[in-house]
Amino acid sequence: MNIAIIEDEIPAREQLIFLLHKINPVITIAFSAQSVKDAVSKFETCPELDLIFMDIQLNDGLSLEIFDHVKIETPVIFATAFDQYTLQAFQQNGIDYLLKPIKQKELKIALAKYQSLQHHFTRDLSRLATLLNGSEPNYRKRILVRRGGSYSSVVIDEVQYFFSEHKVTFLVNQEGQKLIVDETLSDLESSLNPKCFFRVNRAYLSSIGAIDKFSPDGKGKLQLVLNPPTKESVIVSQEKSGTFKEWYSGG
Repeated sequence: MNIAIIEDEIPAREQLIFLLHKINPVITIAFSAQSVKDAVSKFETCPELDLIFMDIQLNDGLSLEIFDHVKIETPVIFATAFDQYTLQAFQQNGIDYLLKPIKQKELKIALAKYQSLQHHFTRDLSRLATLLNGSEPNYRKRILVRRGGSYSSVVIDEVQYFFSEHKVTFLVNQEGQKLIVDETLSDLESSLNPKCFFRVNRAYLSSIGAIDKFSPDGKGKLQLVLNPPTKESVIVSQEKSGTFKEWYSGG
């Protein structure tokens, strides 16, 4: 799990990191920021995130101001010594609101809440679109790719999987061709049918048809075998393994 922490108090930030690693040792802190200005700068160049922890009151303003400068679609858990900003927090991707000092039990519950919601984000948005429009969501049918100095499109049914390498996104088709896509994996994920594609990890977004088989890889992880073969192991984390199995079995 890749996490960012926006907190201007060093002791509070260090304590949060300590508790997070105590609850889940495989958590990675992508970056931390101490101010609105610092956070905006880092969000503009940061790697893809799974979750953000934000203190409400920073040394140069409210962290809620960050959302006025950058588009953030990642779930946020807010933390503060005050509770007057609860409504505003939940209007900005907030999934939980912790009062300082943060206790391990409450943090563990908040992380469990994130895990339970994670599976439903894309699916529930799709259902909402269906209810609002009275029809099936309009998922992507073609993907624009680069072929040398020109562009062409690939029918979505021909896509086996997408992967990211050195901040470049690639599409791999049924023939094993590797083509450049000018979109992030997150953008692609949000536009594709969640019944057909699954975000395996930070680097891979796979179609269900590309998965030949999978096997346990220790500590609750799964190792996938994709077709066409990948040059590296494709691992599903312990946190995502249950959701992956449910998706793969048609749940």
